[in-house]
Amino acid sequence: MSTKESEVDEDVRLLTAVAAGDRAAFRDLYARFSSPLYALAVRLLGDPSDAEEALQDTFVKIAKSAPHYDSRKSRPFTWAVTILRRTCIDLIRKNRRAPLREPLPVDDDAHPAFALPETARQTAEMHDTAALVHAGLAHVAQPQRSALELALFSTLTQSEIATRLSLPVGTVKTWVRRGLLDLRKTLKASTP
Repeated sequence: MSTKESEVDEDVRLLTAVAAGDRAAFRDLYARFSSPLYALAVRLLGDPSDAEEALQDTFVKIAKSAPHYDSRKSRPFTWAVTILRRTCIDLIRKNRRAPLREPLPVDDDAHPAFALPETARQTAEMHDTAALVHAGLAHVAQPQRSALELALFSTLTQSEIATRLSLPVGTVKTWVRRGLLDLRKTLKASTP
């Protein structure tokens, strides 16, 4: 078994223990995931104090949602990144301000194990789950695909997506919804 596989197995074990209420497992999972998730939150939000708030909210959600985690759908870290990304988007909407467009410099040399790509999309692409999503997106008809890709892999709101694509907001909402339905059908057909 490779080192990567054994790390994923340990993450699954910890998440299963967290689901059972094991506080020591929660502390260990926090120790494993908090630094890279915090770095990603800083890049998405652009403000260290907002990133700390998002990280705290993410771990509360991880603890509450751990019983529903399914290792067949994604790896634990990918699952945690998804929760963090949604938490950051909620925080941006709550604060009603634009997300950071330029990535902040992070001292990845100090923690090379936590070096992250520049965007949430690149982070997701590093994981197996993203391959299934991208394969599924190939089956989503244009123009829904463009709107759906922006909705899934950026921090843009639907209004910002509409502006970027020069479309009415209602059209973007419809395309994203239809695209998600098409993507769900494709993913259900491709999973055993």
